[in-house]
Amino acid sequence: MSRGLIITKSNGNLGRTASNTDMVSAIVMNGLATDDLELDAIYELRSLDDAAALGLDADYDLVNEVLVFHHLERAFLRNPSIILHLMLVAQTVTLTEMVDKDNEYLAKVLREKNGTIVQWAVALNPVTSYEATLLTGLDADVVSAIPKAQELTAFEESKHRFSDGFIEGRSFNGTATNALDTRTLDSDGVTVVIVADTAISKAKEIYNGYAAVGDVLGLCSLAAVSQNIGELADEFNLTDANNDAFITAGLSSNKAMSEYSDADIETLHDKGHVFAESTPGKAGFWLNDSSTCTAITSDYAYKENNRTIKKAIKLARVALLPRLKRRIPVDATTGFIAKTEAKDIETALISAVTIMQSDGDVSGGIDAYVNPEQNVLADSKFECELTFVPVAIGRSITLKIGFKNPFK
Repeated sequence: MSRGLIITKSNGNLGRTASNTDMVSAIVMNGLATDDLELDAIYELRSLDDAAALGLDADYDLVNEVLVFHHLERAFLRNPSIILHLMLVAQTVTLTEMVDKDNEYLAKVLREKNGTIVQWAVALNPVTSYEATLLTGLDADVVSAIPKAQELTAFEESKHRFSDGFIEGRSFNGTATNALDTRTLDSDGVTVVIVADTAISKAKEIYNGYAAVGDVLGLCSLAAVSQNIGELADEFNLTDANNDAFITAGLSSNKAMSEYSDADIETLHDKGHVFAESTPGKAGFWLNDSSTCTAITSDYAYKENNRTIKKAIKLARVALLPRLKRRIPVDATTGFIAKTEAKDIETALISAVTIMQSDGDVSGGIDAYVNPEQNVLADSKFECELTFVPVAIGRSITLKIGFKNPFK
């Protein structure tokens, strides 16, 4: 007996994180059916064991010469708590067809999951005889998929389902000066990914033009909605020696980053492409940024801007829903919405997004306003406003450093 010895069991040391609604993701890509997986069907994966139960493993990729399991494995490597909805489609389906709002591919996933998907990705696993037709430095299928994906995003938002996407930027031709300038586009819900793990690119000829959307999707699901997926924190380091991930980074050109000049890298960055880069003083590779396919002057030029505002919209909408088709008190003299009711609505909106301030996703300044001079009796409608101050991302830091003479 040892009465003086007290032992307590600790918890949380493994670094596991609980899944939350911001982690819910989807990926649509080409593949082949198995005994346990049908094409065009949706499967929820919470671990690689779920993938194995569908017949998806490293051998599946090897035999079929695809990167289905690879993308899934990398998504779970980046975020073991990700909730991933998977749809495999026939190898004849293009990226453009996958994201078309009138086709039953990504649109079906987003619709059936009813607004729970926060981020998604599409990837191409073509037949081995596939040859890319290049347009502005990328597979033409990628270029045509961008506006189609934006159309789908806009349609989904009209149905109150908010998400953001990544398109596999396949077969970059290696010429930065002629590359597509995504900053000239009008598709702020879409990001083009051209980063590649060179070990994967060079494993098979058909993999030469792949881009690592599985890795990027996993990192995005791991990040807080206001967090940049290229943040120079350990959890966003693409290099993972224990899992042979990104020992060397490259682009979907099948070339390593070391083969590009600093000027080329800056050009690609300015054109809004997402790729990996190293930095002196840190071992590994990180994503350069989270650019979307729109002008850099846009409020939604980066993924974290989109994810933040869309989360706020979701929360505010849920707060307002109980008032839809509900009786609204009005001032008996003017017929305007009652001031007490207007104040209650403002309070509900502020309360709804206050959790985002607690989570560090907004800086504060949360303010709501309902104009009490609205004639609800006349048209059964009223308007309200909600604003807040976002957090900033430090994309540039200037350090002034030098010697000082204490006797000067």
